[in-house]
Amino acid sequence: MPSKRTLIKTLLAGLMLAALPAFADAPPEGMVDLHYHRPDGAYEKWGLHAWKRAPGASDQPLDGVGWFNPLPPTGKDDFGVYWRLSIKDFGSTATVNYIIHKGDSKEQKGKDMAFDTKEYKEAWVISGDANIYKSKEEALAAVK
Repeated sequence: MPSKRTLIKTLLAGLMLAALPAFADAPPEGMVDLHYHRPDGAYEKWGLHAWKRAPGASDQPLDGVGWFNPLPPTGKDDFGVYWRLSIKDFGSTATVNYIIHKGDSKEQKGKDMAFDTKEYKEAWVISGDANIYKSKEEALAAVK
């Protein structure tokens, strides 16, 4: 049986996740959304490690982001959780480099992932799937 402390932590995490804002609209100009779906609905402690990669320079995590301090989700919608990111934070390449992870457990087969914001304004990721989908419909079709 779980301890009282574990139950309280689980309840608080659930309340925090429920309090995330839900956006139905596409991201505004200069922003990009990365959507993440888990069939089990268990998003607690999953975060986003994101960085910019400039040609000829070493990778630089976004401000305030570290492996042990990933970005928490920005919001939650009917697909799952998502991160709303500023394109300018990724430098001149405007390429979003990321890993969705919970501690050392990594999504998308543990690979460093990236997508070009000139091609994607929203990207869709499914737990256990290494693909990046360009639309919610395409991602949902892959779930079935």
